[in-house]
Amino acid sequence: MKWNELIKLLKTAKNAEDIDKYREEIIELIPTLKIMVGFDQKNHAHQYDLWVHSLHVVANLPRNLEDDMLYLAALFHDIGKPDCQCKPTKPNDTSMHYYGHPKRSMEIVRDIIIPKLSCINATDAKRLLYYVEYHDDRVSRKLKHVNRHMKIASFEEFQKLMLLQVADAKAHIILPIIQERIDICSDLAGVKGLELYQMYLKQNTRRKNN
Repeated sequence: MKWNELIKLLKTAKNAEDIDKYREEIIELIPTLKIMVGFDQKNHAHQYDLWVHSLHVVANLPRNLEDDMLYLAALFHDIGKPDCQCKPTKPNDTSMHYYGHPKRSMEIVRDIIIPKLSCINATDAKRLLYYVEYHDDRVSRKLKHVNRHMKIASFEEFQKLMLLQVADAKAHIILPIIQERIDICSDLAGVKGLELYQMYLKQNTRRKNN
């Protein structure tokens, strides 16, 4: 499989199964991904192994968006989980946990995957790393979250990050807390996000004029 073929597959596949048909070819292109195959997450919110979960996240994104890095981020976003797995510490908690996995995933993409993919330029790499590092970032329908992300990304990138969060959440078992995440991130990817961005711009204008 060639690089452009992988991108086309991720952007057009109808479901996770269609992507998984090319598992061997994808891993041959990006061997680091092999660690995800068959990795049991052992978490009450997950019904898939790490590889299959990631394919569902890819397939849950809108099809054929222009931003190739969003689809790669969906594929790579949890690659740091095996390094971060830790046992529960609270009574009656039977799930494994993965504290810090977004940052670890970003580090693996930055230090191992991107250097082997010469077709990714610096601008694309920065955007890819943003999506991966913040894919699990907690957000709300409050201006403070838009303010925070505007310091590290564009508003367009922030809304695409929200699409990634929705796609990720939908690849979980839909518990109430997961549904809440879907609802909030869907709003931020749409009109509510735009409303908050307009508030952010007005806020910045007032600060400059004072």
